[in-house]
Amino acid sequence: MKYDESLRTPDVRLKEAEQIGAHLRKLRIARSMTQSEAAARAGVSRSTAVLLEKGDESRTLSQVLRYLHALEPELTLVGLLTDKSAAVRVFNEAPLIQRVYKSNASARRKIAVSTFGNKSGSTATFRSDAGQSTEMTAMRKVEKDPYDF
Repeated sequence: MKYDESLRTPDVRLKEAEQIGAHLRKLRIARSMTQSEAAARAGVSRSTAVLLEKGDESRTLSQVLRYLHALEPELTLVGLLTDKSAAVRVFNEAPLIQRVYKSNASARRKIAVSTFGNKSGSTATFRSDAGQSTEMTAMRKVEKDPYDF
């Protein structure tokens, strides 16, 4: 029978477990690995890797150390917690890439596009992740395709 460790663990230790998980996640991302890849190298399931990165307090020290070894074999647990990894330092110094969405007002301007399969004179509307629509119109004149939506 499994026990809920969070009921018996002090809040300070739960926060430390979350910090260890966050450091493991940052290291994995800095090393350009997927969770599945890191889990396979560590010999744990992907769901265990998710729990390790979330800072689940019921994971064993052995699982944490194997996961750390799979990410960067020469890094110690103390080195992980003090950001001694070169990959993490480079990752932290790299500029943050952010997705920028145009507002609807700026998206209404006509944009000349030349894409494969887009008949000239047709209009294509694209939706971004934010739900904003962008209308693009090709500039060449060709007869309208009846299947062009």
